[in-house]
Amino acid sequence: MALFGLSLVAGLTSGMSLRKAKPTPKNDSPLFYVGTWQFTDPHNQRRHRLIISPSLDVEIDNHPLHVQVKHLSEQQLTFQDKFGYHLTIHANERRPISFFDEADDCTYPIASPTDNA
Repeated sequence: MALFGLSLVAGLTSGMSLRKAKPTPKNDSPLFYVGTWQFTDPHNQRRHRLIISPSLDVEIDNHPLHVQVKHLSEQQLTFQDKFGYHLTIHANERRPISFFDEADDCTYPIASPTDNA
């Protein structure tokens, strides 16, 4: 009877520990955003290339932008350019998905160049 009681208590306590929510690992590493991305301007249908380096330098169409990192989280990376405008890369749990340019007040869906291959 005592063995049954101990087994019951052990089973209940282990079941409670399984129900506790395990924290999901945060992906606020800058390397999550690093890569070559492309987006298309909806006004003229011109395709552009956005490059984010491991040191978080930014280039658009081989033109370096002078930016500072203002915010980094698992959902977004925000830069501020030399004119004070914000450039924000939004991400889902897998990869960056859009690029917002405050100067143009436009959001561009972004893709990896291999997405269209």
